Formats: sequence, C-alpha cells, structure tokens
Amino acid sequence: MAFREKEIELEGERVSLRSVRLSDATKEYVSWMNNKEITQYLESRFRKYRAGDLRLYIKKMRSNPLVHFFAIIRKDTQKHIGNIKLGPIDTYHSVADIGIMIGDKQSWGKGFATEAILLIASFAFEKLKLHKISAGSYANNIGSIKSFLKAGFAEEGRRRAHARFKSSYVDLVLLAKWNEKYNHKN
Repeated sequence: MAFREKEIELEGERVSLRSVRLSDATKEYVSWMNNKEITQYLESRFRKYRAGDLRLYIKKMRSNPLVHFFAIIRKDTQKHIGNIKLGPIDTYHSVADIGIMIGDKQSWGKGFATEAILLIASFAFEKLKLHKISAGSYANNIGSIKSFLKAGFAEEGRRRAHARFKSSYVDLVLLAKWNEKYNHKN
C-alpha cells in the first residue's frame, strides 16, 4: 500500500485542510482519542489508543484511493485541531460519507467544524464531481448537527433509538448534501 504522492490542501478563511501525515500522530492527537468527552459520539471510543495505532490508521487511510483524510488546521495558530474524512467513495453511485472530529476543546463552538465541512463539500462536488455526501450524528450531538445544517446539509431521516449512548438509546440523525449541478428531489 503506497502513500499518495501528492498532498492535498484546501484553503478556507479560518481553517485549512491538508492530508493527514504520520507526523500528526502526536501526543495531543493520542490524548484526543483517549478523552471520553471528545470521543463520546465516535464509534472509535471503545478502545485505548497509542501513537502507533494512529500511525497505522493514517497509513491505511492514505493508502486507500477512495478515502480523503484531512487534518483541520486553524490558520490563526497553525494548530492541528481535528480531522475530517471523506469516504470511502462509492464510485458507481458517486456518493461518500463524511466523518469529523474536533479534538481541540478550545476550538469547540467557534464555527471551525462548519468551515471544514464546507471545504470538504466543495472538494467533493467541484473536484471529485460527487453527486451526494452524507453524514450521521447522534441526535444529542447538537454541535455536530448544527455544523452540518449550517454547511447546507439537510436532515434526510432518522434511525430511531439506533445508537447506545451511555445508559440509553438515541436516534441517529442522517444528514446529506447534494451537488447542485445534478437535478434531484430531496
């Protein structure tokens, strides 16, 4: 499995996205993945992580041509604050899923996730010519849902009592955004 030869960078007003690098598997990134508050809505929350685990994951993501895995960088501080992933891309249907994590708690609630979602959506539609991008969020993850809605996503459905959250079950909110260049009814 070879790394992509070319780094991809996407520039926004307050954040930039760049391909995640092995050097991003820092102590801080490891601490995000082992912090129960940060990962409480992630399916990756069920295990402990070490830097080596993250390096293996980064290698796997970078070697998959159907996945684009980006570090979210705050432009004011040049700090890596989280990650956003597009993929795997279904090339037949021209669709992909988005996953996002803002690990730096000082960057929560400031609109950085919304901007990162807008950047990756533009990349998906303009560069990759995808038809639709989707995301899922636990219904009680209000910040995530607001970020996707502000980025032009629509709620397209719910899977009732689908995910276990602590001692109860919550809905999984299904969100999507369509490429405006395609005719569709949503």
